[in-house]
Amino acid sequence: MILTILMLLLYLVIGAATILFVRNRTLDILRLIAGIAFMLIMTATALNAQNPDGILVFALAVCLFLSVEITGFKEAKGDRSRLFMIHAFTLMISAVLIIMLLTQ
Repeated sequence: MILTILMLLLYLVIGAATILFVRNRTLDILRLIAGIAFMLIMTATALNAQNPDGILVFALAVCLFLSVEITGFKEAKGDRSRLFMIHAFTLMISAVLIIMLLTQ
């Protein structure tokens, strides 16, 4: 579980650094690779969890991955309207996912 939580935090830090601070094509590819690695870890974790918990954990991981990528797309296109809601959504999903992983 600790590895999964650390991978989640690593993906969020890489995502925030590449989206908000430094815009670079190479770093965007690094963010995508980190996202794929995060999804692989979450898939393995979801397969080891009990039936309803595993499905919920996997769904939360997919929502988190999509939320970070939508933020990256909106920042790349210069559309910053309502970006605060996406950031709040990402933080809340991260908190729920960490709580779900700690209580399994």
